Amino acid sequence: MIKDIINYEGPIDGVIFMVKQATRALSNSGSPYLVLQLQDNSGTLEGRKWNIDDGDLEICTPGSLIRISGMMQNYRGHPQLKVNDIDFVSPEQVDLNRFVPSAPASQEKMLSKLSEFISLIQDSDLKKLTETIIEERKSAYTTYPAAVTVHHAYYGGLLYHSLSICAMAIKTCDSYSFLNRDYLIAGSLLHDIGKTKELSSATAASYTEEGNLLGHISIGAMIVHEAGERLHLPQEKLDVITHMILAHHGKLEFGSPKTPMTAEAFVLHQLDELDSKLEVLKEAYNVTEEGSFTNKIPWLDSSTFFKPHRQK
Repeated sequence: MIKDIINYEGPIDGVIFMVKQATRALSNSGSPYLVLQLQDNSGTLEGRKWNIDDGDLEICTPGSLIRISGMMQNYRGHPQLKVNDIDFVSPEQVDLNRFVPSAPASQEKMLSKLSEFISLIQDSDLKKLTETIIEERKSAYTTYPAAVTVHHAYYGGLLYHSLSICAMAIKTCDSYSFLNRDYLIAGSLLHDIGKTKELSSATAASYTEEGNLLGHISIGAMIVHEAGERLHLPQEKLDVITHMILAHHGKLEFGSPKTPMTAEAFVLHQLDELDSKLEVLKEAYNVTEEGSFTNKIPWLDSSTFFKPHRQK
C-alpha cells in the first residue's frame, strides 16, 4: 500500500498500483520519459520511468493496474518512485476496492447528511427541485468524483465536496442573516450536478464527449433549468438558482458564463473555491514532510507552501 511505502527509501519489487494518469514528457536533454500518477485506496504517489519501452503507454492507461519494480526515493523532500519495470495486471486477479480511493466519509454517513441538509430547505419549490434532480441522478451524484485529477478526485468525491460546501454555507448564513439559506443549500448541493454527465464513471473517470463540448457548468444549468420548468418553478426562483450554477466559478476566464450577481451566488463561488483549493493543498501536504515546502502547485498559482511542524 502507498501509505506503507510513502516514507520508505529503497527497492520495491512487484507492487501493484492503479494508474491515475500517465504523461509522456521530455527531459532537459530531449530524452522521453514517463510521468505516472499512481494510486491505491490509501493515497497517491508520483512515479517516473526514465526509459520508455514499447508498450508502456498502452499499458499505463487511466484505470489500468500495473505491477512495478523500482526504487523509492526522496526527491527534494517529496516521495518519488523511480520505475524500472512495468507489467500489466488483470483486474480479475485483484480486489479492485484496494485501488480506488474514496471519500473520507462513508456512503451511509454522507447520504444521511444529504437528507438532513435537504430537510432544512423551507421553500417548498426549492426543496422539490433539489430532491427531484438529485433523485434522478442519484447513482452518479453519490459515487462520481468531483474531478478527474484536480480536487476530490476519488469515489464519492462529488457528494463529499457538495456536502462540505453546504455545511460551510449554513455556517455562513448563521453569521450573515441577510443571506437566503434556502438558495445556498440548494445551490451548494446542485452546483456541480453537471459533473454527473461531464464525467464518465465513478472510478478512473474521464471526460465524456458532452463534457468536453459543453462543460459541467453549462450542463448543470440545463439540468436545473429543465427540471425547474417541468416542476413549474416560479420564474424568479428558477432564474436565481440557475444563475448560481452558471456563476459558481466566479469569473468568465474560469469557465463561468456569468459572474455572481446575487449575494448567494457570490458566497457559493467563494466557498466552492475555498473547498476545492484546500483539498488540493491537503493532498500536497500529505506527501510533504513537516518543515519542508510543497512542490509548486499549478492550481494554486504554481505557489509552494511551507508545512510547519505540528505543535507538541
